[in-house]
Amino acid sequence: MKFKHILSVIGISSALMLGSSCGKYLNLSPQGSTYDEVFWTDGPNVEKATLGAYALLRDAVRNERSYFIFGDIGSGMLKSTEWNYADFARAGEFRFGRAPYLENSLWDWTRFYKIINQCNLIVEHTTAMDVSLFENGEDDKNQYIANAKFLRAYTYFYMQRVWGDVLLVKETFKDPQNIPDMARSPQAETLKFCKEDLVFAAANLGQGAAKSFASKGAANALLAEVYAWEHDYVNAEKYIAETLKGGYALEDIKDYKKIWQGNSKESIFELNMLYNDTGREWSTDFFNVFLTGADVPGKGSGSVWEIDPTLLEKKTSTEDRIDGLRDGSARFDLITTAFPDNSERLTLRKYDRVNFYSATDLGAYAVDNNLVLIRLADIILLRAEAYFKNGKQNLALEDLNTIRNRAGLPNITLAGDELFKEIFLERRRELIGEGTIQFDLIRMELLEEMNNYNTDRIALQGYYWPLNMRALLPQNESLTQNPYWRNH
Repeated sequence: MKFKHILSVIGISSALMLGSSCGKYLNLSPQGSTYDEVFWTDGPNVEKATLGAYALLRDAVRNERSYFIFGDIGSGMLKSTEWNYADFARAGEFRFGRAPYLENSLWDWTRFYKIINQCNLIVEHTTAMDVSLFENGEDDKNQYIANAKFLRAYTYFYMQRVWGDVLLVKETFKDPQNIPDMARSPQAETLKFCKEDLVFAAANLGQGAAKSFASKGAANALLAEVYAWEHDYVNAEKYIAETLKGGYALEDIKDYKKIWQGNSKESIFELNMLYNDTGREWSTDFFNVFLTGADVPGKGSGSVWEIDPTLLEKKTSTEDRIDGLRDGSARFDLITTAFPDNSERLTLRKYDRVNFYSATDLGAYAVDNNLVLIRLADIILLRAEAYFKNGKQNLALEDLNTIRNRAGLPNITLAGDELFKEIFLERRRELIGEGTIQFDLIRMELLEEMNNYNTDRIALQGYYWPLNMRALLPQNESLTQNPYWRNH
């Protein structure tokens, strides 16, 4: 199965979002309608629905740049001088409970339920369709279902890491105007459902050449991440081994920035956001927070997100090591750049490939990158973490040094807690600006040591974001606020 016409279809995908109309807090549309009977009649329409699901995920993570807020500003890696972002960052003591004008993107998970509903529709209707309706029969049918299950698992796992326990909706509601009140499901139940979806996806997806669609490798990598989140490092190691059968390879340091230019040999799963003059995958207001006047003439520094300076350089007890980002590596030079008007302030260069699509207006530009969600360096460092937890410290050190060597850094020799902390620090250096560090801090239980969270906040899961109860509670009386944010 190959997805066809991706640019033109995703470009108009708003017309194909079957579950995007509003009906209570899950945003569901009526089922069993004449439209359903007309739409679910052949493989090409299932393909359109599947492309629509990918577009919904892309739009959800891009909303108000929440992907970078949740993973990077909220982890203390980045900061913004814009007044309503200040509280989320390190200097603001990670006060996620104050988000003026950003409540809908940071406290409201509704847009993610649009993805869930779209995937539920695809799974249910495609399962009921005869194999003769698909160009390649059962193989195509199962791959469409597998794509939907992969996206559903990715979405639930992402929501679980941002807001904690979710409302686990496993199938579409037949009457969305009468959705029953629902309590939040325990994490174990949600992640069990995710793992079931991903096992099916891994068994039915091909390896695939296009990294912007689910693949066997992506499903196995996400399974490894789910198991690591549960601290089941034996299974995490197992599924990492399965992932590595996909033939991925680290980019050479001289080609490092190719990772974000789409379909690199290191990428495992990414969202298509490359510029195209007919499609609308690209956006002018997502990656642009990392651009300075050097990238876009006339762009001021006030809106540029910068690397938190407290993370740039810090000596460890071992004088030949630095645990900050300014580590003397070729990697640091490739991915950071100084503000034109202030050499002490640094921002990221991972997303600075700009396409000027107006010959007369230099302000009309698109940032021409993909958003890489899973890549090999991430998985190698996750394997280092799993090896460490599984009592294989020598192997953990080998993986750590593999990523250090690619960055242009020498081998180091560490053991015990220092090795574990260094694995995190290397993740922080390698994956800055990729929306993942806050989740690493939670999983690796380093929030107290690295970000000064107090024990009360950790015990009450104050690392999750609050829910917008003013908007969500009237529609679901069984919904509860995250414990820490009931009183903060």
